Amino acid sequence: MRGVDVVKNLYDAYAKRDIVGALGHCSDDVVFRWVAEPHAPFIAAGNGKQQFLDRLMSLDKDFEYRSFVPIEYIDGGDKVAAQVEIHLTHRTTGQELVMHTADFWTIRDGKIIAMVEYYDTALAASVL
Repeated sequence: MRGVDVVKNLYDAYAKRDIVGALGHCSDDVVFRWVAEPHAPFIAAGNGKQQFLDRLMSLDKDFEYRSFVPIEYIDGGDKVAAQVEIHLTHRTTGQELVMHTADFWTIRDGKIIAMVEYYDTALAASVL
């Protein structure tokens, strides 16, 4: 399976809020980083599926995901980039926002081994 197809399958599952299914496309020792300013909300980095799952589930507690739409893919074989548009509602305040992210994936042997995401930290902070 091509790397871009692995990422698309992960996004398809994630858009349906099947977080465990989405992580099925990751290696057990996947490395992830959400790049942000040191004191920005939702900054995260970790190793392994369980840490990734824990972090994603904590975001799910704070936000209702109204839609999760990959806008564009750049297929570099075992390196894939994607621009994603996420429509969210903060569960506590009810504030809605549209977040754009830039995701960079590394795939080996049909599994995601690394993910780096960049997002608008000021927008994320504005809902808290």
